[in-house]
Amino acid sequence: MQVATPAIDPILRLGANSPKVKQLQELLNGRFPSGDRLTVDSFFGIKTQGAVKIVQYQFLLKQDGIAGPLTWQSLRANAPVNKPILHRSSHGQQVAIVQEVLFRGGFYQDGVIDGMFGEKTEAAVQAFQESQQLIPNGMIGDKTWKALSILATFLTNN
Repeated sequence: MQVATPAIDPILRLGANSPKVKQLQELLNGRFPSGDRLTVDSFFGIKTQGAVKIVQYQFLLKQDGIAGPLTWQSLRANAPVNKPILHRSSHGQQVAIVQEVLFRGGFYQDGVIDGMFGEKTEAAVQAFQESQQLIPNGMIGDKTWKALSILATFLTNN
């Protein structure tokens, strides 16, 4: 996996105009069906920002529309990167992102998206893991992160 560095992969946001935006647009286009791809024009406009937010959702990142190091790394790896192991009693933004994807995927119907990894989140993770033929331990490690990313991608492309 290639690691993002500021000199190679700058932080890009709305209004940027450079060859690096073109490179970003090409990477983004690799994540979308042909009819939904961006015009590769080196300008970071509203459509590019929207595509970044969708890809950030697909990789279970904060959806801020800014292409920072984790967005670049995830695009290059075509998978979520640098994710923590989450388990019961974990809390924070990463848990809320997982809860949202599990909710939209139909695994977390009775839970609240609150960023608290409790009993209902654990049960939803286990149900999801079972559906993916993963060990249903209720913990989110690399394999579960990857499977959640595939689910999130499916949810955004359908």
